[in-house]
Amino acid sequence: MAQLNIGGLYENGYGVPQDYDEAFEWYKKASNQGNQEASNRIGRLVMNGKIDDEGIVIYSTQETGLTLGDIENRSQ
Repeated sequence: MAQLNIGGLYENGYGVPQDYDEAFEWYKKASNQGNQEASNRIGRLVMNGKIDDEGIVIYSTQETGLTLGDIENRSQ
């Protein structure tokens, strides 16, 4: 949760210079530990064109009909 919060500080420029790339790095750390909100925020940064999305894959279960379990199984 702390990593998610640090990412939010960088994304919004609260107490630190606004830096979307640094926000992404903190969100990625939180996401890699299973924080779904961090994954959502990464998706938002990509969708809003705030970070270079090369190498980032975003799955939309609404569009694909996949479940999170399906996605996790495919990535292993």
